[in-house]
Amino acid sequence: MKKILSFALAALMVTAFPSCTEDRGGDATDGWEKMFQRDDPDPEEDTTPDDYDPEKGPWFLTRGIVCCWTDVSKRSKLDYIDIAKRTGLNCFSIYNADLSSAVWQSYTGECSRNGIDIEFEEHMLSFLLPRELYQTHPEYFRMNDRGVRVDDANGCPSNEEALAIIRERAKIIGEKYKSTNNKYYCWLDDTGDICHCPDCKGLNPADQSLLFENVIIEGLKEVNPDATLAHLAYYNTVEAPKTVKPVDGIFLEFAPIDRDHYHPLSTTWASGKDGRTHGQYLKALSDNLKIFPKETAQVLEYWLDCSLFSNWDESNLKEVAWNQDLFEDDIKTYASYGIRHVMTYTSYISANYVAKFGYPSCIDRYAEGLRDFVKK
Repeated sequence: MKKILSFALAALMVTAFPSCTEDRGGDATDGWEKMFQRDDPDPEEDTTPDDYDPEKGPWFLTRGIVCCWTDVSKRSKLDYIDIAKRTGLNCFSIYNADLSSAVWQSYTGECSRNGIDIEFEEHMLSFLLPRELYQTHPEYFRMNDRGVRVDDANGCPSNEEALAIIRERAKIIGEKYKSTNNKYYCWLDDTGDICHCPDCKGLNPADQSLLFENVIIEGLKEVNPDATLAHLAYYNTVEAPKTVKPVDGIFLEFAPIDRDHYHPLSTTWASGKDGRTHGQYLKALSDNLKIFPKETAQVLEYWLDCSLFSNWDESNLKEVAWNQDLFEDDIKTYASYGIRHVMTYTSYISANYVAKFGYPSCIDRYAEGLRDFVKK
């Protein structure tokens, strides 16, 4: 199974705007309007549910982190459970742990006693569709844009036999990676391309992802009838599905990894690594919320992702570029769309991070900011 976020990215920076005079098939101003376009919540639509009362509980119901086991396991140097007890964190998604070890069982037991859910957010398609099957069944795997079946990533979501294998192997995920909140994550292979075969070519990346997810949830529900499964809107699946509809139990997880991490999302002209403006990201979020239930929609952010700021090189740790004003603006923006579930990566914020930079108070600010936020 691939390690989460094992790819390398160039240092994040604001990219230049395309030329206003570039031929876009219309008036030059059309390009600018599309770049800044966003779908704000309808002012006539109340995104605050009737049962929300700030006197009875926080707006953000899920307030969590995604990190490696080595980040949280050295508790004498950095105790995430203690941080959670003080600040209101209530969900840990931990990868690369030995789930059979006594120390893991002890750790998760203490999490349970303190109201902290445990889940597992990982890229899993290569596990669900083993690469060794390519030798005998290349048709299970994606066709590249040159018409050749390849086993580099993901698969062919139009192949019924491949989907049957994925559905069956999803049961293994459900049995081995038992979340305490009934949320499961079986993301597509990281940065992997989609299938371009004749049966798939009319499907956008999110459609193809959803075809896989609609059978994965079937397998999970055989193990856990209450299982829910994330549709990850990330990288090439940020735009909403066009053709395929989610079955019951699929929730949206919006993860804008390539956004500009130095400007808030409300700065609609800001542009990240992938060239999308924040206005385009918010338009994609709005489009996705027309397809997936708003009540269960979740954001996966990178405000505290030391691995990202360190360019995925743990030997060259960089301090998290925490910006309180940006964070507060972002959660206000997300809340305006009705989002009530938030996670962020804290990868590489570990004992080594503490030794180099001191205690990461940014974690406290993140957790307390979510806990104390009041939706107006």
